[in-house]
Amino acid sequence: MNSSCFHKDLEKLHLWHYENCKEFRTIIDHFDWKSLFSKDPDEIFLHTNLFKIRRIVSGEIRINDEIVMESSGTSTNLKSKIYSDRLTRINQQRALVKIVSDSLNIDLKNKLNYYVLSNDFSKKEKIFNAKKAAILGFSMFAKHKTFLLDENENISEKMIRKMINDENPYIIFGFTSDLYTKLLNYFKKKNLILDSENNFLIHGGGWKKLAGIGIGNDLLKEEIQHYLPKINCKNYYGMIEQTGSIFMECSHGFLHTNDYGDIIVRDNDLKKLCNGKEGIIQSISLLPKSYPGHSLLTEDIGIIHGIDNCPCGRKGKFFNIRGRLKKSELRGCSDVY
Repeated sequence: MNSSCFHKDLEKLHLWHYENCKEFRTIIDHFDWKSLFSKDPDEIFLHTNLFKIRRIVSGEIRINDEIVMESSGTSTNLKSKIYSDRLTRINQQRALVKIVSDSLNIDLKNKLNYYVLSNDFSKKEKIFNAKKAAILGFSMFAKHKTFLLDENENISEKMIRKMINDENPYIIFGFTSDLYTKLLNYFKKKNLILDSENNFLIHGGGWKKLAGIGIGNDLLKEEIQHYLPKINCKNYYGMIEQTGSIFMECSHGFLHTNDYGDIIVRDNDLKKLCNGKEGIIQSISLLPKSYPGHSLLTEDIGIIHGIDNCPCGRKGKFFNIRGRLKKSELRGCSDVY
């Protein structure tokens, strides 16, 4: 999608949420931002912390159609609560399937076995955390789903043996922290090296835990390469506030924007930075309709390396995440409350 089409769709989303969400309308009117809808739509954004303060929805969501998704929370125990309706979920699932299948070059007609670094949970739950939401999202590619952890969140020997003996192509999915602390540590203790050619490993989230024990992306990749040689491994960047609109890693280690999502990097005064400058990530998704999570200022630090010239050959922006803001606080639009 070219930038003019993307901006046009973003303008339409701004107008939808303005007309259907009183909180979004309050913020737009307070800052007199409505003129930016068509002129410069990516200059309108909310802070992710707004979803920790109160219930924010666009339009009316029927109770029997509502799913609540929660972030993992912070040291203050505040969690973002995202209220999703059926249409939003369908759009998010379709986008996720398209983004991942393009990245992994998977033929969706041939579904794969699916091994999950989690214990089992009920599909009938009405509240999902980020991990469960991701598990369900990636299950779109699955023929059979197997949970690799037991009820105590420990590796299940039985299920690991099932995976090791599986002769069919499969996907392993898990949060990055679980990948390192559970699966890779288990392989270390057992001195296992898994022949993983023709298989896929997808991981994302959970980096904060690994940063606390000094594990970075380079070291993680080395260990994956050692214990799961030849596996097609992809890290992704995403957030519960923009489920489905994720940014996948390419073969050269860069994250890429796509037809459904874009990023902008801003300085401490929230002004746009040029490529090559490190700053605060603003994440844009064309998918959310039941809540105004389409343009959000995050608490992540990143850097855009270029546009349309990644060595992998993919078009669009390519970037990396460098970490989190050391001390996050509500900014600008949040102060309206």
